[in-house]
Amino acid sequence: MQTFDLIILGGGPGGYPLAARMARKGWKVAIVDSESEFGGTCLNWGCIPTKALLASSRTYNLLKNAANFGLSCENPGFDWSKVLERKNKITVQLRQGIIKMLEKSGVTLFKGLGKLYKNRIIKIAGYEEAIQGNRICLAVGSVPAAPAVFPANRGIFWTSNEALNTAEVPQSLLVVGGGVIGIELGQVFAEFGSKVCVVEMMPQILPGLDNATAKRLLPVFKKSGMEIMTGKKVDSLTEKNGRALAVIDGTEREFDKVLIAVGRRVNMSFMHETDVQVETERGLLKTGDDYQTSEAGVFAIGDAIKGPMLAHKASYDAMILAAQWQGEKVAADYSLVPSCVYTHPEIAWVGQSEDALKEKGIEYKTGRSLFSANGKALTAGEGDGQIKTLISNDGKLLGAVIWGPEASNIINEATMMAQFGIDHHAFSRMIHPHPTLSEAFLESVENASGEGVHG
Repeated sequence: MQTFDLIILGGGPGGYPLAARMARKGWKVAIVDSESEFGGTCLNWGCIPTKALLASSRTYNLLKNAANFGLSCENPGFDWSKVLERKNKITVQLRQGIIKMLEKSGVTLFKGLGKLYKNRIIKIAGYEEAIQGNRICLAVGSVPAAPAVFPANRGIFWTSNEALNTAEVPQSLLVVGGGVIGIELGQVFAEFGSKVCVVEMMPQILPGLDNATAKRLLPVFKKSGMEIMTGKKVDSLTEKNGRALAVIDGTEREFDKVLIAVGRRVNMSFMHETDVQVETERGLLKTGDDYQTSEAGVFAIGDAIKGPMLAHKASYDAMILAAQWQGEKVAADYSLVPSCVYTHPEIAWVGQSEDALKEKGIEYKTGRSLFSANGKALTAGEGDGQIKTLISNDGKLLGAVIWGPEASNIINEATMMAQFGIDHHAFSRMIHPHPTLSEAFLESVENASGEGVHG
């Protein structure tokens, strides 16, 4: 039986960076995942394919509105098979890059589904001999949550996996869940011609986003072609003549397809029918500050443990765990994990929301900056949106929320300002090039203290 210093189950954004980091430190490292799954959910079933589809839908929107730029583009159209082909090509390219990087780093790759047994033994589908590790890391990721009360026919009742690979754009689509997955994929299909209805049981879309911004975005998304119902429930879903019959808040409606986007759950296949049962808590693997599970020498990171189910959080876990193993006294802090939604317009937020600050009774000052006053945004035809910053009485950033062009990039300014405790006076002295979208963030910070020129 081969032995390793470290065996990682899962080659996603938590698993593969940890493997590379430790292999480069001289550890004997193995990583186990199905060949088609290296890169994890993010690369194969989440972040990357969704963003590829959003890029195509956004470009299609620009073609349809070319006249706004003084251009002519008569009868723009699309070939859905080509849209999927582009998405798949990007995924394959990135997956191959990860595999080559791991091999170059000296990591041994086992391409198959791995399962955990006692004494840190891993058995891998397709391999006769098991392997053993001095340490095991479960970077097993998550899978779509599809409640058993919903029909199991995945030809009609999709999870995000089926939505990303559908052979054609449905004429009508019901999206159950108004979170990130539901809103992003809902906008993709709406842009390509589907009549999309999003139903969210909570009072607002995008739970986690501050309430005022979520309300402001409702008409923006409705303008893009989506019908959005908040505070409503899908009472039942049944199949009728090859279509979906839904009862929404007591009213019957029919749809060609249904996307069930009600969240994700930990991928527990690693201990299905094995002799190990790792302790769980609220559906997640229970770990200490050292990431160790109830099984000695078995650790877990990413979607499998507490904290937001985000690719960059998983990579952060890998960095912290690697540092701990090298003797650094560090612990994870998830208070400044940015959240991003890659719709048009983009949305991003970090830190505490205005709702949370009010609930805690924390005093703060609010700064706002509109993209309609930003030269770079207007030249790009992206004048909708705003930046809101929440500044403490001593000038520190408590939180920020952005909706508008390149929000997912601009949020890094907020994250760095909060992470390093830069007060608004010091931040205002950082020169921002002109014209840029990032100037709008500076304006928002300065407006919170009354120092903004355009405030």
